[in-house]
Amino acid sequence: MRIPLANLLVKSPLPQTRELMAAVVACSEKVPQLIEMLCNGDQPGVERVARETSVLEGEADAAKNRVRSQMPRGLFMQVDRRDVLRLIAEVDAIADCAEDVGVLLTLRPLIVPESMSTVLILFVERVMDTVRAASQLVEMTDALSSSGFTGRHREAGLSQVDELSRKEHEADKLQDQCAKALFRAESEMPPVAVFMWTKVLNKLGDMANHAENVGDQFRLFLAN
Repeated sequence: MRIPLANLLVKSPLPQTRELMAAVVACSEKVPQLIEMLCNGDQPGVERVARETSVLEGEADAAKNRVRSQMPRGLFMQVDRRDVLRLIAEVDAIADCAEDVGVLLTLRPLIVPESMSTVLILFVERVMDTVRAASQLVEMTDALSSSGFTGRHREAGLSQVDELSRKEHEADKLQDQCAKALFRAESEMPPVAVFMWTKVLNKLGDMANHAENVGDQFRLFLAN
C-alpha cells in the first residue's frame, strides 16, 4: 500500500506544549504566595493557597494529558516523539514540585528562621525567574518550528537556553545559602523542623532543576 508523502509529514507537536506550560506557570506562581504567608505566620493562608496550588496542579495534569493524547504518530516529525514526551514530563514536573511545596508546608506549621528569611525570599524569586525563562522558551516553539530550527530563530532559542541555565545556577547558589542559614539556626529548632525545611528547600530547588531540564531538551532539539 502506498502512503501519500503528505500523510507522512506531520506538523511539529511542540507548539501544543504552550497550553501545558501556561497551566504549570499558573500553578508555580502560587509558591511565592505560600512563602510570603509562611514568613508572615499566616498558617490558615498557607493552607488555603496550598489547596489552590493542588487544584492548579490538577489542571496542569489535565493539560498534560491533552497534549499527550494529541501527539501525532506520523513517521516524519521535526523532532523525535520520545524527546517531546520527555519535554512534557519535565514541564509537568515543575507543577508537581510546586504542589509538593504546598503539601509540605501544611503537614506541620513551620517557623521561618530569622537568619534565613531574606535569602529564602530571594531564592524563591530566582526559582520563579527560572520557571518563567522556561516558559519564554516554550513560547518560542511556533517560530522555531516554522523556521525548521534554523537561522535567527535557532540562535534566539540557544540564547534563551543559556539564559535559563544562568538563572538556574543563581537559584542553586541561593539554595546553598538557605541551607547554610538553616543549619546555623539548627540548635534553635526541633530536628523534625530542620528535616522538613530541608525537604521544602529541595522541592523549591527541584522546580528550578526541572525548568533547566526544559532548556536542555530544547538544546537537543536545536542541535539536531
